[in-house]
Amino acid sequence: MELQRVGQARTSQLAEFFEVSEVTIRSDLEIMDAKKQLIKTHGGAIALPADSPAAAFEERMQRNFDAKRRIAQLAARQIIDNQSIVFDSGSTLLQVAMQMPPVSNVVVATTAMNIAQHLMYRPGLDVHMIGGRVFPSTVSTIVSDSDKALGGLVAHQAFVSAHAIDQSFDVVDVSEDIARTKRNLVRMARRVVLVADSSKWDIGASSKAFSVSRVDLIITDSNMPHSIRNRVEKLGVEVRYA
Repeated sequence: MELQRVGQARTSQLAEFFEVSEVTIRSDLEIMDAKKQLIKTHGGAIALPADSPAAAFEERMQRNFDAKRRIAQLAARQIIDNQSIVFDSGSTLLQVAMQMPPVSNVVVATTAMNIAQHLMYRPGLDVHMIGGRVFPSTVSTIVSDSDKALGGLVAHQAFVSAHAIDQSFDVVDVSEDIARTKRNLVRMARRVVLVADSSKWDIGASSKAFSVSRVDLIITDSNMPHSIRNRVEKLGVEVRYA
């Protein structure tokens, strides 16, 4: 049963379709409602509109999921005790947050509301939400002045994502607000880790965030074309393939 296609369903219908108990279905619906994957109602669930920001983000989460999961596993290993780190928003970075190992005395600052929500109860973390105007499509805030937003915090590492990386090896976005936010996050950090699956490369967009040459480590997947691999590695940036 595809909820998006039928629009809504009762708990009893879902239990019968999946051959599980209604208790199990109710529990699953609560989890999916919390993740903004659907709307839980009394006695069932309603699909989110296909054009809603939450539905769009969920679709991005599922796109190239296996590659993103492998990239996230590799990126999460970069997080160690006694550091301050900054998280950009994005579906791959949410995966990084989910894959974080147990750590102690780590300060996390993020523009991503879903990342903050996922990490805020984790032991060993001091989680800060970077304030700004809410941008629904990325489930994040737009930061116009990083110094005011974080009081001059200097992070050991910034984990950033990319809407696209163009032929000039600039990280670019369709939104100038998002590009400026990424630029500000990069400025906060001593070390920058860029996570971007192979589908993001060699694609243009209107607003430049920062140059790939500003990045210390790129984590991507093994499907990146060799022509792009060779050019990236000539920049002197470390590249790891998940």
